[in-house]
Amino acid sequence: MNNVENRFITLVAIIYCIGILGFMVPSLIPTFIWLTPYNIIAAFVLSWIFHKKWEAKHVAIILTVGILGFLLEYAGVKTGSIFGSYHYGHTLGKGWQGVPYLIGLNWAALIFFTSSLLSGRINNPYASSLLGAAMMTLYDYFLEPVAMRYDFWHWDNNKIPTQNYIAWFIASLLMHLLLHLSTKPQRNKVAGAMYFIQLGFFLILFVWIRLF
Repeated sequence: MNNVENRFITLVAIIYCIGILGFMVPSLIPTFIWLTPYNIIAAFVLSWIFHKKWEAKHVAIILTVGILGFLLEYAGVKTGSIFGSYHYGHTLGKGWQGVPYLIGLNWAALIFFTSSLLSGRINNPYASSLLGAAMMTLYDYFLEPVAMRYDFWHWDNNKIPTQNYIAWFIASLLMHLLLHLSTKPQRNKVAGAMYFIQLGFFLILFVWIRLF
């Protein structure tokens, strides 16, 4: 299984490298924007395929996180008082009341990726939740400028408020606590690798758009 996992992780890393190049070449950007929703779905679903121990409670909580994430984003867009004032673009696809359905899946995926990565490494649920929230906030730091450039979402006045990162950390912490205090996440090598691959993807594009 380890060889299969390693080969799959290598394949995913190569695909994301191609994605980086795609988002750098102007003529290819529309195609890779179109592919973005499918990438989010594939990353989540394929990571679950490599999950070795399925527990109904664990799956239910991850799905609950997805619903909570969507509702949080809905409230955030409508009130502007949680993350700041922002609105979604077209890249993430269809949604409800201006909030793409996939944003809930993305919250679920990030909680799944980070909790799988930390499982077995940090046994204290509070410490694991704190570190998981910090990892997700770091991810968001590099994601935000990229998201604005490629029409994921847009902030009023093109300025990302500090409030956004504070809210991201608090929301991530609460979601991690919900997971860690309700069940014990299982280690998933592919899901953990997915976090670092996506982090690297956004980090490189973060630097790119700063330079160009």
